[in-house]
Amino acid sequence: MTLLNLTRAWPALQEQTTTHVILPNNIQSDHPLQVLWMFHGLGDSGNGWIRKTNLEVLTKYTNLAVITPEMGRSFYMNMANGLPYWNYLTKEVIPEMRKLLPISTDPKDNFVSGVSMGGFGALKLVFTHPNWFSATIAISSVVDLSILPELMPDYRGIFNDPIPKHFLEDLASQAPQESLKKIRFYDCIGDQDFLKSDNDSFATYMKTRLDLNVTYKTSPGDHDWLYWQSVLPDILTWLLKVRLDNGQPLSN
Repeated sequence: MTLLNLTRAWPALQEQTTTHVILPNNIQSDHPLQVLWMFHGLGDSGNGWIRKTNLEVLTKYTNLAVITPEMGRSFYMNMANGLPYWNYLTKEVIPEMRKLLPISTDPKDNFVSGVSMGGFGALKLVFTHPNWFSATIAISSVVDLSILPELMPDYRGIFNDPIPKHFLEDLASQAPQESLKKIRFYDCIGDQDFLKSDNDSFATYMKTRLDLNVTYKTSPGDHDWLYWQSVLPDILTWLLKVRLDNGQPLSN
């Protein structure tokens, strides 16, 4: 496997950030890589997935590139009193990584995932640009923004009062429904997670109100890296439909 740390200045932020990339060793010029965009949570950084899990080991036998951008404490928004992180992500990071790296731009080969704040970001991105992706993975996600004052004292840097209600629901309902129905959703959370009730409700909303293709799983665990590491093998197997120990397709 190849691990890249790509540091550059970005016009939207007017500062430098580092994007972390995992690439397989065998890259064929005529066969662009599938790509998993992985978003970090509040208080973490893009290298959290690299440092705190065995993601590199789990993707060894796959044709998968993993890209983890730095998103600060932005909640994947253009901040009301801060920097335009959403523009930076959607108009700069994703297009530039597609120019720089041997990755596919085909929606069937593009997947987006995130944990906690990053799960919110992944859902926001797929509801805003459903034609970019074929699968979305939301792990222990913040799905109700009314909890923000409890999570971060600086939330007014992102939102002026009042905090938007039903933000993700509104995005999802306004998105092209035919496009959303083509996407596979994987939503998971630990039974001891303080966000579980919110996630139960949001998964039900996606399944029953929007009739989306949602796999919702709960299992013992809290809002921490021990749980997030534990669910990675199942997530990647679900996503890629291959055995992680040899890369062979799963038998029916």
